[in-house]
Amino acid sequence: MAEHSAPNPSTDQIRSGAMWRRGLGGSAIAGAIGGIVWWLAAPTGAFYGDGKDYATWFPRDATLALILILAGVVTALAALRAERTRRQKGDGAAVSTGAFVLLLALCGLVGSVIAWRMGVFAGDLFGNPPSPLPNPSMVFSLRSGSVLLLWPLVSVLIVFLRTMYAYSFIPARVEERP
Repeated sequence: MAEHSAPNPSTDQIRSGAMWRRGLGGSAIAGAIGGIVWWLAAPTGAFYGDGKDYATWFPRDATLALILILAGVVTALAALRAERTRRQKGDGAAVSTGAFVLLLALCGLVGSVIAWRMGVFAGDLFGNPPSPLPNPSMVFSLRSGSVLLLWPLVSVLIVFLRTMYAYSFIPARVEERP
């Protein structure tokens, strides 16, 4: 009777899974921190602004946009540095650029959504909604959902620029003819 054993995952598969777990976990933590910072720093958040004043809605969204842009820059630079360190150590095969970009985009999107929801949750939990609430938009919320795409877009743009920069300095091969 033949025994069926589970196939052993390759080292590259294990490293790839660990990379995805670290990326998603780090993005979730960064997103939660970003959401709290958004609630603390934005108008109509923790410290200043009135939800009844519609003029504070744009700065509230712009505050989250700046936080997400900063998070995108930080995560892209950290991921590029980790990948460079891994390549220098000769620690397994290098991750393909497509998988790397997909990882950054997905992690950025997850982090953005968590930041948004955490900020809104903090606003609901600790905020003071205006007493007569004629419109639900007056509570701490995000008016422009497209802001959530900034983190993944900035991360992918930085990887793209870094890749183009690296390709511009590859020496051309000169073939000698007999």
